[in-house]
Amino acid sequence: MEGMTTTLPGPTVSSDPVAAVEQARNLLSGSLRGATGRERRQQRRLAAVVEDAALRALTFALTDEVLRFDDDRRAAARFRAIVAEVGIPAGLGPFDRLLLRLGVPTSRLLPRLVMPLVRGRIVRESNGVVLEADDPGFARHVARRTAEGFRLNVNVLGEAILSDAEADDRMRQLRERIARPDVTYVSLKISAVVANLDVLAFEHSVDRICDRLRVLYRDAQAASPRTFVNLDMEEYRDLPLTLASLRRVLDEPEFEGIDAGVVLQAYLPDSHAACDELCTWAVERHRRGGGTLKVRIVKGANLAMERVEAELHGWQQAPYATKAEVDASFKALVERALDPRWADAVRVGLASHNLFDIAWAMALPGRDRIEFEMLEGMATSQSREVRSVVGEVLLYAPVVRGDDLPASIAYLTRRLDENTAPDNFLRALFTLRPGTTDWQEQVARFEAALAAKDSVTTASRRDQDRSEPVVAGDPTIATFENSADTDWTKEANRRWITDALGAVQQPRVEVLTTTSAIDEVVARANAASARWRATPFAERRALLAAVADEMERSRARTVALMARTACKTVAEGDPEVSEAVDFARYYGWCTHAIEQRLAEGDGRSFTPHGVVLVCSPWNFPYAIPAGGVLAALAAGNAVVLKPAPEVREVGAELAEQLWRAGVPRDLVQFVACPDDEVGRHLVTHDDVHTVVLTGAYET
Repeated sequence: MEGMTTTLPGPTVSSDPVAAVEQARNLLSGSLRGATGRERRQQRRLAAVVEDAALRALTFALTDEVLRFDDDRRAAARFRAIVAEVGIPAGLGPFDRLLLRLGVPTSRLLPRLVMPLVRGRIVRESNGVVLEADDPGFARHVARRTAEGFRLNVNVLGEAILSDAEADDRMRQLRERIARPDVTYVSLKISAVVANLDVLAFEHSVDRICDRLRVLYRDAQAASPRTFVNLDMEEYRDLPLTLASLRRVLDEPEFEGIDAGVVLQAYLPDSHAACDELCTWAVERHRRGGGTLKVRIVKGANLAMERVEAELHGWQQAPYATKAEVDASFKALVERALDPRWADAVRVGLASHNLFDIAWAMALPGRDRIEFEMLEGMATSQSREVRSVVGEVLLYAPVVRGDDLPASIAYLTRRLDENTAPDNFLRALFTLRPGTTDWQEQVARFEAALAAKDSVTTASRRDQDRSEPVVAGDPTIATFENSADTDWTKEANRRWITDALGAVQQPRVEVLTTTSAIDEVVARANAASARWRATPFAERRALLAAVADEMERSRARTVALMARTACKTVAEGDPEVSEAVDFARYYGWCTHAIEQRLAEGDGRSFTPHGVVLVCSPWNFPYAIPAGGVLAALAAGNAVVLKPAPEVREVGAELAEQLWRAGVPRDLVQFVACPDDEVGRHLVTHDDVHTVVLTGAYET
């Protein structure tokens, strides 16, 4: 997928936009006519949640917080606090408002009576969205849906997998579903069956995933009737692992003839290259063994988490920046998957509740290769109407055991967040009527997306390549920006660190063993201090900017050296380098404020201490000493760096980087000495003016 030049296939003959809008009108009108009284009441409640910010906040808080407490007293306390903060929203129905008014004071006296009622009320609202995994409830639901003309795509929900034991339990649950004669389709994420996946350990992770997939595919083929296995996608970082594992297993002779599926998320530009690669591979695999691939196309429902992760690491978010781009990408991805070049080998799952997208897809060339998919329990009357037109609809059906309520909470909270987002079609659907202003707005969005589908960018938003030259920072810019961590989803970056780990050599470190040698170091530092304290702040900023650039250039060696000497994993070491780079830039940036205060002319002065000794610890061998050294330099001091004996090599490398960046060797000196009388002589030296230590107060 990476490094691949992607071009959209020649413009597909799309359905007529006018006809698609008319078909969407018919679908909506039919769903409104066919809605049951219960469905209408549910639509009104959902519409109230969308339109009333207080009710939305109350619903989120009750679902995501109160349900998580097993203890009734603690749950009641949180329940009262939420209602006190949010109030009793006007959008609640009269009965629910009464329940809140009575429940809040009563929960203080009788929490064991009130809280089961509160939980039951919340859970009842989710009935049909998350299914009970236990029989007879599950069996009855499957039978009813089958009789109504729906098929179910069963997804076993659960909390995040943190251990092999949890992964084994999830595998057991999945295998039980696959073996059932009333289950013909299951979905799973690789992170649900393999614990602690790490894209850095790419081949090892793929090996572990493949071991699990082989078991599941064998079970699926042995089931009667056979069960279709679909690989879901959630986090961007799982994309390369999922695709590599899928292809490796399905290329094995044992599995070349089976039909299997995978999800691609339209909110990721990367999905377009992935689709081309997958479909090209699927054609060759089909030629060899006859197996087909189903590409289930979704818009993507993990945007909030992707934004948070990108912000934490200093990356561009992987998904598109706007909903308009996602809508255009969805249509472009559907057309790409329907390209006639892979007609025999690839089928398409169109997963959407957007009636305009569904109507548009109904008239596409290759329509016979499309399976329409919707969410169980969401907009049920619309699902029924679509089924009546297209013949069959596959419902994505999450199931959870009765003793695993937290798993359903996570799913419900995410769906609630997604479906109440301002640009989400389901949010509008709760009150949408043909001919209204809201209808015209949805028509305009659909037509705009259709017009943009051939021009929407398909270039990855995450294009970091550590092997490329470092772009020098500008010390004259009076702003601060964090250094980005390394993006390990990129193959180029994984090669970059692998090469560094193989090449790193430990530097030889000279250890000073006499107090006279320490005296010479301190004397040089004092002489350098007298010179450096007179330098302008602009010169200090320029030097610190050069240090930051050199740290970035040396990132791979630093991470590899920490791995070799301090037993830091790459995932731990890389952010530590980012932190050190941030120190260099931040302390340079801080000097602007010092300059400004001194320029105010109110008698203030700024006097450096003189010689600063930085005694750094072993557990953060790079960032902590860098912070002390660079702060001291920015303030106009000379520095002696004495690292912990266990990580002297990392301290020596830091000093070398400073010197390569232009820091005079007498201004920052590196000292390795034993923690005996020689070390005590340095720490207590009369001509050392400040000592920076890390540790407890007793230190």
